[in-house]
Amino acid sequence: MWVLLILLCVSVAHGNFSQADDWPAARPVQVFSESAKYFVRVIPGNSFGDTVGFSGSRKGKLAQAIYYAWQSDRSYKLLHEITLQNPVAPVDLLVSDHGYFITFDNWHNLGHGKVVAIYAPTGKLLRSYELNQLYSAALTVRIPTSVSSRHWRCQPIHFVEPREQKGVYVPEVLGGFFVFILVTGEMAYKPGSRKECLASSRPVSQTRHG
Repeated sequence: MWVLLILLCVSVAHGNFSQADDWPAARPVQVFSESAKYFVRVIPGNSFGDTVGFSGSRKGKLAQAIYYAWQSDRSYKLLHEITLQNPVAPVDLLVSDHGYFITFDNWHNLGHGKVVAIYAPTGKLLRSYELNQLYSAALTVRIPTSVSSRHWRCQPIHFVEPREQKGVYVPEVLGGFFVFILVTGEMAYKPGSRKECLASSRPVSQTRHG
């Protein structure tokens, strides 16, 4: 069974790039791994001045991840408090049963800033990527844009191997896909000719267990 992706964004204009984006306020969310061995609680930041299009706004705290692990007494133990790469919040987040987690995009700013960040079970940032590290300049200009975002990703995002959960499959708008390796932070890109780019319309969920 594919691991269900937690969606933190209610409405992103993937299908209509000529209109302004409509972003709700970011809220704290919990994201569990498949077995619920680990979960990450995301606390939104307020550093709007670090986002594209809001340069005049104030800068403050970045988003925080509060990282927990299941214990033998059936409780969760706080392991780490992690400062994320996101000024406000990641848009999507996936947690593996080995304790690694990966975040995608920035609230208000799909395709800008650190669009992918991979964290180890220790809380350490293993690797982050900006869009120009994923695409060549020639491909980047082909990505559809809206007022605040560059819409590079499609759905569904899932683990390549549902049991091992070592790699994360990410379809992209130009028809190909990326695979991100959680243990090393490495990335591989495979061009393709897929026509559809599915955007999810599921409502926001405060807690999602894949």
